[in-house]
Amino acid sequence: MKIAIDLRSLSGSRISGVENYCLNLLENLPPKDLQNQYIFFYNSLRKRKLADFHYVNSQIKDSGVPSKFLNLILKLNLMKLESIIGQVDWVFMPNLNQFSINPKTKLAITVHDLSPLLTSEFYDFKRRLWHKFLNYKKAFHRANVLFAVSKHTKHALIKVFQLPEQKIQVIYPGVDTKSFHPNISQAQQREIRNIYGLPGEFFLFLNTIEPRKNLANLIKAFEALSGKAWLVVAGRQGWKYKKVFQLIAKSKKREKIKYIGYIPEVHKPGLIKLAKALVYPSFYEGFGFQPLEAMAVGTPVVASQLTAIPEVVADAGLLINPYDVNSLTRALQEISVNTALRVMLVNKGFERVEKFNWQETARQIMQSFYKL
Repeated sequence: MKIAIDLRSLSGSRISGVENYCLNLLENLPPKDLQNQYIFFYNSLRKRKLADFHYVNSQIKDSGVPSKFLNLILKLNLMKLESIIGQVDWVFMPNLNQFSINPKTKLAITVHDLSPLLTSEFYDFKRRLWHKFLNYKKAFHRANVLFAVSKHTKHALIKVFQLPEQKIQVIYPGVDTKSFHPNISQAQQREIRNIYGLPGEFFLFLNTIEPRKNLANLIKAFEALSGKAWLVVAGRQGWKYKKVFQLIAKSKKREKIKYIGYIPEVHKPGLIKLAKALVYPSFYEGFGFQPLEAMAVGTPVVASQLTAIPEVVADAGLLINPYDVNSLTRALQEISVNTALRVMLVNKGFERVEKFNWQETARQIMQSFYKL
């Protein structure tokens, strides 16, 4: 078979959950499936990002068309993707993007979450318009198979779009254990502490700064917390973030809240390892990479009890009601003073991480292509 993988989501300069998903699949899918040919399709992508993915059974196709123009002509059905990538058996989209393909070409789409539809109030006008432009309903009904990253996402797909259950396969992503592991050296940790000027003891929020991630309630919970720990906030500024920074500026504990901006992937393991706990109070998630990465390095997790997050964390973290500031404060306080609890959560986290393996993710996706 010829399988085209759409890598347009890698066109940005920064890496987040979806980009990590794509990169890890590239590392684990084509090298393990030498019976099939893979075509990596992109446009306006920095070529250095694909330098590690030149396999004997793969080739790279660059559309050479600016993204906005390409999206428009695909939306208007003025061109098929096959005119760029050639005839293929499958088009695999690790994240939904604009497309137009021949009727005989099979389509697989990974669905990470439905937050743009179910929690549209958390998005700005530009992003709501983009997601409307994508036409989720049409895309999901056209697909031959949908890979949901959690049971929660699968149930949402069935409920919102009335899709047949057999069309949706739950295939969990993995964790990059080459980077995220408990044996991060003291030298590496010192380097990260010095680069970012980190305090001695801190809770870590590591996410895009936007309303769905619920940083505002974390700041309020931190204000009520006793003890010497700081709150370190890491992540790019997404959208609707100004009120959060106003909240920090007015906080009575503003001197102990440190924003360090976007963190390159290479620095994440050391940063998470240094934290007293990773705090993940999101209102809505389709999966949850950061809690998984924290468990892999041996850092306790405090996370939301809503949507798909409990599927990842289970009993290996403290789950809280993200709307209840007092619940979050109590969890942070307990993590601060209860050494036995911390040790228990770390050990359970190591066990939990073993259930999320990128090689298994790739194997299950590969099997789906063969079955269909």
